[in-house]
Amino acid sequence: MTSFEKVPAVAAVESIGFLLVEQFSLVALAAALEPLRLANQLAGRSLYRWQTLSLDGRPLRASNGMWVTPDGAATGGGQWHGLILCGSDGVQDGAWPELERYLQAQARPGLFLGALGSGSLTLARAGLLEGYQCSTSWRCRVDLQRAFPGVALSARPFVVDRDRATAAGGGAGLELMLQLIAGRHGQVLLRAIAETLAFELVRCEPLPAQLPPHLCGDALSPKLREVIGLMEANLEEPLELGQLAGFVALSRRQLERLFEKHLQCSPARYYLRLRLVRARQLLRRTRLSVIEVAAACGFLSAQTFSRCYREHFGLAPSSERPSHLAEAVLH
Repeated sequence: MTSFEKVPAVAAVESIGFLLVEQFSLVALAAALEPLRLANQLAGRSLYRWQTLSLDGRPLRASNGMWVTPDGAATGGGQWHGLILCGSDGVQDGAWPELERYLQAQARPGLFLGALGSGSLTLARAGLLEGYQCSTSWRCRVDLQRAFPGVALSARPFVVDRDRATAAGGGAGLELMLQLIAGRHGQVLLRAIAETLAFELVRCEPLPAQLPPHLCGDALSPKLREVIGLMEANLEEPLELGQLAGFVALSRRQLERLFEKHLQCSPARYYLRLRLVRARQLLRRTRLSVIEVAAACGFLSAQTFSRCYREHFGLAPSSERPSHLAEAVLH
């Protein structure tokens, strides 16, 4: 693998600590680490170093039941350019006062703090997101919004705001790391990593407009705009209508009326359309198989996906594959 001459040289190797807690998401951690590994490999030199950490250095159990032994203890006095908390959806945040004190001690100029999934709630409890925008796991949105009105909760899957970097978890962590790498080393390396991962930067390009022209811009209801943002951020695991309504303090019926009034369709129909549009982008621009695209867009079976796709676009998903990508998938 040749190095990329266009990658700007940065004097210092950037070190990042990934702080794990009990029941952390192993998927989110792996998704965040892989772009860093590829950045080093494709650049032909060390751009990043990383360590997995627990507060005391002891092994922890991930949310899938796997025991993980970290590289070291966070309290061992290591120095990092960035520290990313890998949150847990299985344990109540706020149960770790020692963790919050440690994070507060790390919040200093020159170090960025990040969080994956519910780790954003822990940062907020430690007072480290006041005045910042952030993203978080949908399971934590209501608690974070109610308890911390000074934190600007975004519907986007990931947010970089000054020296804070947060992601909703899972694949959003991968996208967050790509964004951080691009900011440090440029678009050449970013696109090389994405191509190696067979990962299309779909979220870096907005979804094709699904709104009537007269509703684009400020004319759209703020609550409707927030719900649409939540839908766009949760395509792989679609949220239920009741959850969407609860996030914006509406009843199901109020939300349905809002969609009917402004968009002349039901929330479920609009959500399905977003998922199918994302699927079309993935089929046309990545090497993912039809089954993988179906799963990435929240369909439980390839059969259901193919039926919905035909009904919406009038052709089979396999027909969308450009010839050069179709050959790559077959071989």
